[in-house]
Amino acid sequence: MLHEPLLWNRRRHKPMNQSKKCPHRRIQWTRRKFLSLTTACLSFLSFIRPLRSEEFNYRGNPFRDRFQSFRQTFRVEPDRAEAERIVRHILRGRNLRTNLIRFDAPDIAENGSAVPIKIFIDCLMTETDFPTIVHVLALENPFPEIAKYRFTPECGKAQVTSRIRMRATAPIVVIAEMIDGTVGMTEKTVSVTLGACS
Repeated sequence: MLHEPLLWNRRRHKPMNQSKKCPHRRIQWTRRKFLSLTTACLSFLSFIRPLRSEEFNYRGNPFRDRFQSFRQTFRVEPDRAEAERIVRHILRGRNLRTNLIRFDAPDIAENGSAVPIKIFIDCLMTETDFPTIVHVLALENPFPEIAKYRFTPECGKAQVTSRIRMRATAPIVVIAEMIDGTVGMTEKTVSVTLGACS
């Protein structure tokens, strides 16, 4: 009766069958395949041009060409033209509702890292008259959208008190989208002495 030759496994001091495939070869082949696939994907992505907001079916969700998740990692310069385009996309050509928003912010902010703001939406807060979304944007920030607040009639009143970051002197734009499809907008320019959002 013929037996296959045995090799000695030094770690466990047991004989090892020579006919078994070496697991290290399988791992090296998988690693090589993974690296090749990763390289191919990166090459493909490098040819895709950046997408802009007007190329999407925009429904009032401001964003920039660069992902906001990278804001703490990569330095991004502000783009005023793109910030104004974001405002236009939120408004979508709708007529502005007057005397809807009361907005309070200082004329001069010494520290751009903490600019106090107060927003009040003058509405009944009923099922037919309340703001669904309130947008706050600073047009000279690298990422213009600062905050987006959602309300329901159960909130009682649509009011926000907060502190925001500003890179430089710029208009702060507040836009309120109402449940009936109307929209209100107001803005105020705040002079920033020491800017943030670098």
